[in-house]
Amino acid sequence: MVGRKVLVATLIAFALSGSALAQDLSKLVTKAEVEKVTGAKFKDGWKPMEGQIMFQQEGGDLQISVEVEKRDTGASVRSWEATMKKMQPAAKVETVKGIGGDAIYYSTRADLGKLSADFEKPRVQMSVAVAGAKTAAQAKQIVTDLAKVVGPRVGK
Repeated sequence: MVGRKVLVATLIAFALSGSALAQDLSKLVTKAEVEKVTGAKFKDGWKPMEGQIMFQQEGGDLQISVEVEKRDTGASVRSWEATMKKMQPAAKVETVKGIGGDAIYYSTRADLGKLSADFEKPRVQMSVAVAGAKTAAQAKQIVTDLAKVVGPRVGK
């Protein structure tokens, strides 16, 4: 089950990724920060693709992914929100204040959650995702708390 989640998360990230920001993601988010936010132990992070780092919980189902990618002209979390609502009308999308220029949280299942935020300098989008959460509230709390830690470092 966990292997399938890893594959799905990697495929989704691959399909959505563009040219990644030249930023060392292992310095953008650390294993210690992921562990502090989740209260769980994690394996070292790995980079399945450029612009993405992932962490897998030791002996558990939680998987955390952080991505930073350049945004195309006209692309924003709001354009992604419109696409998401067309693809999955039942998906709940919420505005999140205090992260980047504009940020949204969305989920299609109780154990999944993703927060995407737009940044202007440089023009990138950061996404923090979780799979394997015990509840929808836990998924939202994890990605929101981790995005608040990571967001201020984007582009630095």
